[in-house]
Amino acid sequence: MITGGSSGIGFAIAERFLREGVDRIILVGRSYERLARAAAQLECPTASSQRRPSETEKEQDSEVATRTPEEDQAQDRSEISPGTLVELSGRISLLVGDVSEAARWTRDLESAMQPVDILVNAAGISTSTVLPRTDPNIISQVLRTNLEGSLLTSRALLRASIRSRMKNRTGDAHNPTKCIINISSLLALKAGTGAVPYAASKAGVLGLTRSLAVEAAKTLRNQVIRSNAIVPGYIETPMIADFSQAENNRLKEDIPLGRFGQPHEIADAAVFLAENEYANNCIINLDGGLSAL
Repeated sequence: MITGGSSGIGFAIAERFLREGVDRIILVGRSYERLARAAAQLECPTASSQRRPSETEKEQDSEVATRTPEEDQAQDRSEISPGTLVELSGRISLLVGDVSEAARWTRDLESAMQPVDILVNAAGISTSTVLPRTDPNIISQVLRTNLEGSLLTSRALLRASIRSRMKNRTGDAHNPTKCIINISSLLALKAGTGAVPYAASKAGVLGLTRSLAVEAAKTLRNQVIRSNAIVPGYIETPMIADFSQAENNRLKEDIPLGRFGQPHEIADAAVFLAENEYANNCIINLDGGLSAL
């Protein structure tokens, strides 16, 4: 299950996992239309991976990256209620819903989580405003989407695992572990300007990762759930699409490797964390060396 799987890092991870041969992926997002468009691209991996997005698609993704969930839902013409699971094909399903509001459809989330072995929390929104000028509602929305959303989906995976354990009391210690992969941010570790709520939420994601690695080991029996995180720096995604060319150049000059990262490079790390059975509380920095400065 991949939250925020319709674009950017989440989409890249979904694409890579399908190439690696996972049986099924569930894309989670607040817009059915965007999820369906992403699924159509994933069904044709050769075409989607080789072609560059059109200017119209870039504008649409850039807009969605900064749009509030309420605005997103208003522009989504579908009438699918939150928590609805749509099976598009044998390998791709869609779970429609805003993770920041997952408490309202938690039973549907837990039900969809029953077959899940890997949870990727990639959903995130940001704002580029200094804190004194940031609307309190925006602060709340950023925290709820980026941090509370990851908490609620992680909770759902643990609850689903407990239910599965109760149904099958002959747990096999040799079964593959389950894995949570949280997408944090360099801003959780390195200060910046204009993204205080975002930085706070992503720092919270690291706290979630560490605490869950310990708590899951102490509270679950016959089921191991590993908790890990990826800390990306500046990645070529819709979230940075509104940066000016001058800002892009300035940022790249600061990065030791002299460039932004690519979503597929984050997906490489996600595959490692999913496959390595000893990776727990593993925090992987992928920032081109920027955090060293």
